[in-house]
Amino acid sequence: MRRKGWLVALVMVGLACGDDDGSGVDAGRFDAGEDAAATDADRVDAATDRVPGCGRTTHASGASSEASIEHDGVTRTFRVHVPPSYDADAPTPLVLMFHGGFGSGRQLENGSGMSVVADREGFLAVYPDGTGAVRTWNGGGCCNPAARDDVDDVGFVDALLDHLESELCVDRARVFSSGMSNGGILSHRLACELSDRIAAIAPVAGTIMIDPCTPTRPVHVMQIHGTDDGHVPWEGGFGCGPSGADYTSVPDTLEGWRTRNTCDATTTETFAMGDGTCDGYEGCADGGDTWLCAIEGGGHSWPGTSRDAGLVECPEDGAVSTTFSASDAIWRFFSTHGR
Repeated sequence: MRRKGWLVALVMVGLACGDDDGSGVDAGRFDAGEDAAATDADRVDAATDRVPGCGRTTHASGASSEASIEHDGVTRTFRVHVPPSYDADAPTPLVLMFHGGFGSGRQLENGSGMSVVADREGFLAVYPDGTGAVRTWNGGGCCNPAARDDVDDVGFVDALLDHLESELCVDRARVFSSGMSNGGILSHRLACELSDRIAAIAPVAGTIMIDPCTPTRPVHVMQIHGTDDGHVPWEGGFGCGPSGADYTSVPDTLEGWRTRNTCDATTTETFAMGDGTCDGYEGCADGGDTWLCAIEGGGHSWPGTSRDAGLVECPEDGAVSTTFSASDAIWRFFSTHGR
């Protein structure tokens, strides 16, 4: 797979975005076109598999609200954003959004602009919080303190989905996961260990850090990564941040998913946006599409936003893309990759 010329190539910080509510580069409403027809049958089937939350109005439409559940004796908090078009009787897609280490769900919501996309496109967006005084996720090999303490974040997400399905009309065939840095690393782990519930993932600036990875069904994957990420380097190894993790490379991460999803080794460009080019492996016979969006010269950040003042700067880190909107690209992928 090429890295826009293919230069073969978590920090324990939050999302590399400001605390504004900007949506980044507005690529406009995506028209899924013919690809959407491939998922119509899934959506019809999902509509007959109504979750307990269908018909309920627990959360206000057009707003975000704070909520919590108890898991493993700990109160776990999260934010739920419901679009204005939400119909309590219609199964609705759900996007889980996991913040970076030292971040928060509120920070990711404000910084990524995903709730703006949710309002435009009509899906639910949920922003959970990690654990600890400095919030992190247990993605396997990263990140502490959650990884060191073996926090059951997979179990938490499983319980969170049960809870959300009891309060909202969730389309079980269209549950997705994304996240920044440590949150992207967790998304990879969820695809490995919660594939019966997660249809697709789109990690940003976070590679796979769990081994073995044995999903029970194919999972669609779109990795978004800057070619000059200094914290989670494209070629893997130790980054410039304080995490101390030996990161899996982007090529090895994609090769693992290509193999699990039984794709061919050849790739084709799926779309391009500004300084980002998205390539997909061909012939994924088992139904798990595998894509890589390489942000040329991009650093450890959420493309299409501004850099967060709390990010640990390092001279090795690249620029923040202003021409590729990660949030728009993620929904473009999710909208045509349900189960």
